[in-house]
Amino acid sequence: MMLIHKVSLTEMMNRIHDPGYSLGNVLNLYLERLGQLEPHIHAFVPESDAKLRLGLEQEELLRSYSGEGMKPPLFGIPVAVKDLLHVDGLPTRAGSQLSADLLKGAQGSLVTKLRALGALIAGKTVTEEFAYNGPIATRNPHHTGHTPGGSSAGSAAAVAAGLCPLAVGTQTLRSVIAPASFCGVVGFKPSYGRVPLDGVLLLSPSFDTIGFFTQDLADMEAAAALLVPDWTAHSVEDPRRPVLGIPKGVYMELMSGEVKAVFEAQIAGLERLGYEVRYVKMPWEDELIYGNAMLRFIEGELARGHEHMFAEHRAEYGVPVQEAILRGQQIPEEELEQCRRLQGTLRRDLKDLMAQEGIDLWVSPAQGGTAPKVEEHNTGWSGMPAVWGFAGCPSVSLPAATIGELPLGFQCIGSYGEDEALLAWAREIGPHLNYKGTGA
Repeated sequence: MMLIHKVSLTEMMNRIHDPGYSLGNVLNLYLERLGQLEPHIHAFVPESDAKLRLGLEQEELLRSYSGEGMKPPLFGIPVAVKDLLHVDGLPTRAGSQLSADLLKGAQGSLVTKLRALGALIAGKTVTEEFAYNGPIATRNPHHTGHTPGGSSAGSAAAVAAGLCPLAVGTQTLRSVIAPASFCGVVGFKPSYGRVPLDGVLLLSPSFDTIGFFTQDLADMEAAAALLVPDWTAHSVEDPRRPVLGIPKGVYMELMSGEVKAVFEAQIAGLERLGYEVRYVKMPWEDELIYGNAMLRFIEGELARGHEHMFAEHRAEYGVPVQEAILRGQQIPEEELEQCRRLQGTLRRDLKDLMAQEGIDLWVSPAQGGTAPKVEEHNTGWSGMPAVWGFAGCPSVSLPAATIGELPLGFQCIGSYGEDEALLAWAREIGPHLNYKGTGA
């Protein structure tokens, strides 16, 4: 069953000031789609009366902007928020069985900004437990027998299904890039630290980054301009094509044969259009890619962040998270500090390497395969996105291929802190990537 509907953030933003624009109509359309699609997709955390809450939010917006003056850019537009971010008026459960009272906290600056921009909070979206691991009910709108990816499962699925034009997620190892790839939407993970993490339940403070989902790149650029602090409009005035870098070594072996064939076809097509592609020896050890150093780092930070709550409520944690915390408790602080130092070193080394080799973008498949079947209990692979997140680099997954009627993303990675340039180069390269595979 395919449950895909087109919904454009920029089109909705452009209609806000039309004389015939009706906030009530926007909300009614959202509620209608929610009633039709949510029983199949399960993108949202169940809410006792979403219609009532959203109606009250709508009334407050109408009171605040009752005149003919300028309305805020997201006026009445439904935006979904991953259930790791605190939202006033909604409990935070983080995909866990712990009491919401234990997890409650103050609403963070990002959600506050969304509301100040006029957005309606569509609801809290499903996440794996504490963004680490655990069962989820969410299904892939392209094929409900397949996973939407994790941990930002509900956010990606909600955008893919057209329930809302914008959703917020978070990424530690793969949690924006993987679901974006699987659901055929754009997923953008800004540079580490670019978007404040206040009001977020963290998995790993040294990794975690707020990210966003939209259906196309123009919508993502519009969202980033509003939501990423100090965003500066960036245009690629240089008429040349961007120089693309592909890592040598084990990194490019972390994919299925089908994915490798698609990627090679995409690269060959770009080369025919005049793009220069350089295969580069990377400044990391292969062990970092296929070993468990990053996972140990995350589990060590997870254990420390949950130390007191886990001691009192261990039985309420899911088994995968329990086991991760127990492993993390055994990891010495010295190892974690060494990993943090390595993060900074790799970040600088990658920036230097891009300058030395003349690389504008690193590129790769966003995932090593298409969305697994639900019964495989696999919500994604960390291989392609993780090392870039470890270094804090910005990355974006573009919906660029289909294999067996399931989407596959094309990942572009920029230099740390150069998020605007990343999206500008991605805008240039995106139209040339489309690859249609054979049906299932």
